[in-house]
Amino acid sequence: MIPTFIVRLVLLLLALLVVVPAATSGGVAVRRGGFFRGVLSLFVVGLLDLVLWSGFALFTLGGAVIANILLCGLVGILVNACAFWVAGRLMPDTLQVRNFGSACWAATIMTVVTFLINHVSFI
Repeated sequence: MIPTFIVRLVLLLLALLVVVPAATSGGVAVRRGGFFRGVLSLFVVGLLDLVLWSGFALFTLGGAVIANILLCGLVGILVNACAFWVAGRLMPDTLQVRNFGSACWAATIMTVVTFLINHVSFI
């Protein structure tokens, strides 16, 4: 269980440090400090995503969940983009987010990477 968690964390970290900046042309990137700032950024984005998604679902009385299902996950990507954008504003020295469009691309990439990590067998 712990080795699988570590493999998933490393793969998500590689996606955030390498794939996201390349795909967004530097629009979303972890600033100097690499590994530790990347882990901090992943933690903050994940925590914000949890808080925003929970708040949105409660505020809409569950309508957000239904909309997410009907729109094939688009609502989740937008909430995740908001989490990236807010994290970039909260931690400007750690995570650079140029604009909301870059945050949307980063959210889409991280969603695809997370989907692949969760659906590919490591062992």
